[in-house]
Amino acid sequence: MSLNKKDLRKKFGKNKYEVELFREKGFVRLRCPICGDYYWTLDPDSKNCGDTLCIGGYKFLGKKKNGWDFHETIKNWCNFFEEHGHTRIDEFPVVARWRDDLYYTIASITLFQKSVLQGAVPPANPLIVPQPCIRFGGKGFNDIDNVGKTGRHLSSFIMGGQHSFNSEKLRNIGSNGYWMDRCIDLDFKFITKEMKVPENEVTLREDIWIGGGNFGPCLESFSKGLEIVNSVFMQYEILPDNSFKQMDMTVVDVGWGIERVGWFTLGTPTIYEATFGPVLEKMKRSTGISIDERIINKYTILSGLLNVDEVNDVNLVRKKIAKEIGIDYYEMEKLLGPLEAHYAICDHLRTLVFTIADGAIPSNVGGGYNLRVILRRCFSLKDYYSLDNIDLLEIMYDHLKYLKKTYKRVEDAEEILKPIYEIEKERYKNTLKTGKKFIRSLIRKNEKLDVDKIIELYQSRGIPPELIEEIAKDENCEIEIPGNIYLLIDEKRNKQQEIEKSMGIKEVLKEKIKGIPDTQLAYYDDHTILTFQSNIIKNIEGKYIILDKTYFYPTGGGQLNDTGKINESKVVNVEKIGNVVVHILKKPNTKLVAGEKVECKIDKDRRFALVRHHTATHIINAAARKVLGKHVWQAGTEKTPEHARLDITHFKNLTMEEIWEIEDWANKIVMENRALTKKVHERVEAEKKYGFRLYQGGVVPGKDIRIVSIADWDDEACAGLHLNYTGEVGLIKIKNARRIQDGIVRLEYVAGIPAIRFIHKQEKILKDTSNLLSVREDELLKTTKRFFEEWKSLQKEKRALLKDIALKMLDELNQNAIKINESKFVIKIFDNKEINDMIVIGNEIINFDQNFILEFIAKSQKLNIILMTSKKLTSKGFNCGKAIRNILNKFGGGGGGKDNLGQGGGINIAHLNEIEKYSIDYISNLLQKI
Repeated sequence: MSLNKKDLRKKFGKNKYEVELFREKGFVRLRCPICGDYYWTLDPDSKNCGDTLCIGGYKFLGKKKNGWDFHETIKNWCNFFEEHGHTRIDEFPVVARWRDDLYYTIASITLFQKSVLQGAVPPANPLIVPQPCIRFGGKGFNDIDNVGKTGRHLSSFIMGGQHSFNSEKLRNIGSNGYWMDRCIDLDFKFITKEMKVPENEVTLREDIWIGGGNFGPCLESFSKGLEIVNSVFMQYEILPDNSFKQMDMTVVDVGWGIERVGWFTLGTPTIYEATFGPVLEKMKRSTGISIDERIINKYTILSGLLNVDEVNDVNLVRKKIAKEIGIDYYEMEKLLGPLEAHYAICDHLRTLVFTIADGAIPSNVGGGYNLRVILRRCFSLKDYYSLDNIDLLEIMYDHLKYLKKTYKRVEDAEEILKPIYEIEKERYKNTLKTGKKFIRSLIRKNEKLDVDKIIELYQSRGIPPELIEEIAKDENCEIEIPGNIYLLIDEKRNKQQEIEKSMGIKEVLKEKIKGIPDTQLAYYDDHTILTFQSNIIKNIEGKYIILDKTYFYPTGGGQLNDTGKINESKVVNVEKIGNVVVHILKKPNTKLVAGEKVECKIDKDRRFALVRHHTATHIINAAARKVLGKHVWQAGTEKTPEHARLDITHFKNLTMEEIWEIEDWANKIVMENRALTKKVHERVEAEKKYGFRLYQGGVVPGKDIRIVSIADWDDEACAGLHLNYTGEVGLIKIKNARRIQDGIVRLEYVAGIPAIRFIHKQEKILKDTSNLLSVREDELLKTTKRFFEEWKSLQKEKRALLKDIALKMLDELNQNAIKINESKFVIKIFDNKEINDMIVIGNEIINFDQNFILEFIAKSQKLNIILMTSKKLTSKGFNCGKAIRNILNKFGGGGGGKDNLGQGGGINIAHLNEIEKYSIDYISNLLQKI
């Protein structure tokens, strides 16, 4: 059983929290009668800890003050801490490409967890960073449902990161941090001196922060119902036996809610007015929204009680709030709904500006899924509340203009906001068009639209919950959407994405190489060395050979492994586990013994083909970014000796002109024969020098990273092998470019000799086609166009003939039809008729007489069958797709389709008579019921 806060609170007492400030000023320690937590205050008559739920809502609202706007808050906060010995560092991107466990930056400490906490020297100590953060997607971090309702929740926010690192290593190099006494003294000073909060109105509640196998005490500073800052002191590591020990590096991890600070100083009704300033005011003016101030002031004071992460029934809490302020619940919803929609839309669009500027794109996968959710929520809320006078794209540009005063890099989104928005809007419209029809059909069939079904409809069809609620009202059907619906959607999605980690070859080898010394990675010294001698350190099971040094490149850095020989044994795979390289033989060889010196030879053609394709990938990636825009990031690669591919983030298919332009730039860089350099840098130094564009290939572990640079073109963190000059790549030819999923375009290309072979192949196709059509190559396009026009003309003639056949067939079908009520079911057998031809004939007959249900059977080596009817009959519940599936399943075949057209086959011709008889009985039975 793992340690939890309850257990740890028993171990922690007053001594863990009583800092020097409390003793100096005479703070008293009290226990909150409501939540039961201990807190510190200068007011001995204090009644509670000051948390929102305990004090009964926000008590600082409604009094207009000359406080700080968004930019002033950041400036004043930074100035204070810089004046008190902190260094301000540049903020990181909101897309956390330096992490393999996060899509987005969720807190300022995530900037340092994979580097400083593992031994790297921090960029400064102590330091501050006004870090933009994104929170949605994951338990405890999903604020989407809260946004607009609680008055304080945001999906993007600025965390004022105040950090100090303490370890013996840092002390030895003169990088000294501070601990609890200094931290709480500074934090209390900022609240009381800079924010002008009276000292006796500040309470500091004791708590414990636990996560990632570490924990420590924290003090949460409250005033008038608002948590202003949480000062966390990470100092313990949880051991496997559930005991704990002091960490080698202890960390002051303070997260200031910058927007909350500004909100508190201004006393606006919600955090949104204080945060979005002119952007939100312009929205309100556009729509002319006006809310009874008496109601809004009462509601916002109590809105802090509303948090979908902390209450079981959001709607029940809202009903209690309505009762307390003396208004009917439904009237309150009607009054506040449009205002809350303004808040949510404004928040979501700001988040999109931050994320798109850092290269994220709305899609149906990964972190892009969250972006599509919030953008579609904006579309949905705008439609639901008829906010026709606001232009969502214009709001995004208003945000960009306002944000860039402090966060200049959001300008990177300027060129692509519009095309991304327009594509997403069109997709949303298409979803609505099909979704409305589908929801109405479900309601009219009395299908249950419970929470699970609503979630399924959103995930499978993209139909927003708000649209379902709206259509239900139009159909006089009551559906109550849970207040935390987007939280539920995300939780279900996370469960669906959980997959078991498979035991790959690396997992198998981990146990086998324990205690083996690191391999000397000689392949970085000179990638042209292909023959060498080395000593065997260990032979595991005759198959896994470990050398003291190796020039064999192991799979990694986006590059496949080398192959070759150790003595006469073939090496078919090479893997690197930690710093040990394992050479995997095709056949076991127990004669290769530890201590023996062996001759090693690497496959030359494979090595250089892979290295060319790897260097070409770096060249093309930078070329794509130059042609398409700064939003382009690498999303995946594959390099084989024969060809390579690069997946890039982009919101639409590429035109042929764009492909050619990328190819032209790539070959220009090759012909200029630019130099490549490969150097190892300390991570913090590299990030400062090159920026986060380094992480094109994803996470690079360790405090030191290897940077591969192409002069004045590209710089990337990369562990792969590369040429010394771009001219060595040879010709680069892009074979294909296609959109493989939302937001991802795949470029397929070849370099060097494979590029020449590809061009030869294309030339042969051209010549063979020219010979086949007996025309010159320069006449090929003109001739092909003529043939195509002739083919289209023949198709028109064929269609006309099929229509004539259909009309002549009507009398025969009427005579043979089985009539049930008004419906007419008939079976017609064709010899060797194509499915599409039967569909054309069937459509003509049904257009002429909508009472027909047609079963057409094409008889050849197998039976292929279609079942068709009109909307007149499908509206009564007849479904051709289901019917044909059930009929064909009876005889071992398969089928399906839509309600008005089903098709299938795979039936032996010997079953023809049985199918006819069964179809008559089955369809007749169905018709009796409608």
